Amino acid sequence: MPRTTVPTLLGRHNPRVARLRRLIQREEPDLTVVDGFKLVQDLADRVPIVELFTVEEHVERLRAHPILADVFDGGRAYLLDPRTMANLAPTQTPQGVLAVVPASVNEVIATGVALYLDRVQDPGNVGSVIRCAAAFGATGVACSPGCADPFAPRAVRASAGQSLLLSVQVDAPFEPLAGAFRNTGGQVVGTVGSGGTPLPDWHPRAPILLVLGNEGQGLAEGVAAGCGNLINVPLAGAVESLNVAVTAGVILASLAGVAGSPILKRPSVKGRGR
Repeated sequence: MPRTTVPTLLGRHNPRVARLRRLIQREEPDLTVVDGFKLVQDLADRVPIVELFTVEEHVERLRAHPILADVFDGGRAYLLDPRTMANLAPTQTPQGVLAVVPASVNEVIATGVALYLDRVQDPGNVGSVIRCAAAFGATGVACSPGCADPFAPRAVRASAGQSLLLSVQVDAPFEPLAGAFRNTGGQVVGTVGSGGTPLPDWHPRAPILLVLGNEGQGLAEGVAAGCGNLINVPLAGAVESLNVAVTAGVILASLAGVAGSPILKRPSVKGRGR
């Protein structure tokens, strides 16, 4: 396909558009959709682009990326009119670019610091936890049955694409993974809103499985019972709790030895956070 050729404009009833809608709804588990101009560009070097859908105003800027230019030249890029794109886009602020990519599930292994999400419901929270995990060098994130899909477009966007790059396991039963960490001499550590050991007083020992619970209910009873340690993030003032992703970020930053942590050095006022 010559570089000056405009990709095919697809109508809203086109079969490719219908399939794209199904992929956004995660009806084909091996594929998902990346939403966003910059995110698609950032991931193009690291994640295979199966198909690309965009609006006319972005074509030339997308072609400027060598790998995305190959997608256009290979006949795997398609145009949508702005209204169809807005109706399809899985976020409230669509940017006019959707890429179909593989959703590769990987098994989390008992090494380093890994996270286990117990029934975390919000895909934005799941994605944000995965982003924190990648940022602070965690080895992977396992999601329990009942968790939001870490490969849903909203979760992928919240993770800044890291759910496609980090080892992420779905529908992972707790006990086999926790047992693997125990068998290697590591720790299985749950986060709680109150009680447990304040984070500054905890003495971690790798490998660590850090377990974070449901936004409203915290850890399931059986999961909490399987944790050898329970920790909380001390908070000051009238703040009663932290978002699950913020909790993950604070604990992972502490484990990574990030400098300048006044929250962690402050005397405990109360223990909160999930």
